[in-house]
Formats: sequence, C-alpha cells, structure tokens
Amino acid sequence: MAMSASQAKEWKEIRIATDATYPPFESVAPDGSLVGFEMDYARALCEEMKVKCVISNPGWDALIPGLNARKFDAVMASMNITDDRLKAVDFSDVYYRMKNQFVAASGSNIEISKDGLKGKNIVVQTGTPQENFVREQFGDVAHISGYVKADEPFLDLQSGRADLTFGNKVQIDEGFLKKPGGEKFGFVGPVYDGRDYPVLGRGVAVAMRKNEAELKAMFNTAIQSLKEKGITKQLQAKYFDYDLSE
Repeated sequence: MAMSASQAKEWKEIRIATDATYPPFESVAPDGSLVGFEMDYARALCEEMKVKCVISNPGWDALIPGLNARKFDAVMASMNITDDRLKAVDFSDVYYRMKNQFVAASGSNIEISKDGLKGKNIVVQTGTPQENFVREQFGDVAHISGYVKADEPFLDLQSGRADLTFGNKVQIDEGFLKKPGGEKFGFVGPVYDGRDYPVLGRGVAVAMRKNEAELKAMFNTAIQSLKEKGITKQLQAKYFDYDLSE
C-alpha cells in the first residue's frame, strides 16, 4: 500500500522518543549520539516514510505521558503491546518479539519455581511487562523491587543485594552478561514470551497517540516495506546472531 501525497505532506517530521538505557536496542554513545538496533531501525523507517526523523531521550517514565502531551509523536523503546498500554496509546504492527529469562549468579542453582524463589530478592525494571510477569507469577513468595532504568537491576546483582533479575534475554546478554562484571552471572530457567504469558506483551511496536490513523498507516507500511526489502534482517544481523521477528 503506497502512502498518499497528503500523508507525506502532513508528516514532514516525526519526533520519536526513547529510553536509551537498553543496549543493544538503544543507548547513548560516548559522543552523545543515540545508537542501537531500534535507533537504526527508527531512522530506516523515517527514510522509508520520507520524513525527517528527530529522536529524543526523555527516559522511560516520561514516554507515554510525553506522547499524550504531544511532546513527541511516537515512542520506540522496546515497548511491548499490553492491554494496559492499549488503554492509553495505540500501536503499530509488531517489529520484533521479546524473549525473557531470569539471570542469577553462576553456580547459584536457583530453581525457577514457587519453592525455588521463596524469599529471594528479584529486581526488575519498573513499569514493564517483565515486572508484571514476576509479580503475577512469584509476587506471593519472592521480594520484588523495581528500578526506572533498565541497567539498574544489574548493579544490585553485582553488589549481592539481589538474587535475580528478569528481562529481555537479548538486552541482558548484550548489555550485561557480555560486559565486564557480567561474567559471574548467567541465565537460569526457561525462556518466556507473550504467546504463552499474555502479561509479557504481544510484541514490540511503535507507540502512538490514539486516533492518529494516518501516522499509524505510515508506520505499518514502512515496517512491512523494510521487512520485504530485507532491511530489517540486515539491521538485526548487525547486532544479533538470531532473528527477533518470530
């Protein structure tokens, strides 16, 4: 489906917000630029839509409020589609699916079960499907704490203040386990995603204000086009060893 001239004329610039604490999806480079798979993907979408792309980094808590206050037009921050979020915003088609797993100190032999997590300290990023999952599944037996930034739970693991964290498998692998200080930790238990546990979300997509039908159509057309052209897989291959689309 081609975009109409009226759409292209109306949307000459799209302001996209992120939370750049989530490598390799989005992070701040030493020179201050925003880098990562989703940042490359956002720029590719804007190029496909033939609009100027302006990306800002207001932080996780400001994303949905800022979007609805019209401070920006879209959010690309590994935001999963959930029922709660659909009450506040609309979403594009899914452009990647998030796999999730627990992480603990190597050799800790923690069993991911009600009995195994009884009394354990689990840290997660707050306001996320991962936090909702952990509280839903293990909130009655474990002590659960939330942090605003995606990288803060790792500090609690390293200091020994927490026993486990739970989150996006790719982000934890690339942003923690493969980095200095992460070598003493590893994945434990099964991999979870939203197909078996709906609380984890239906997939990652672009968040927009409700009733922005033209903008949503533009994003969906561009998402499909990048997929058909092989650009999505090329960008994934730059950062990952596996396909995140399914």
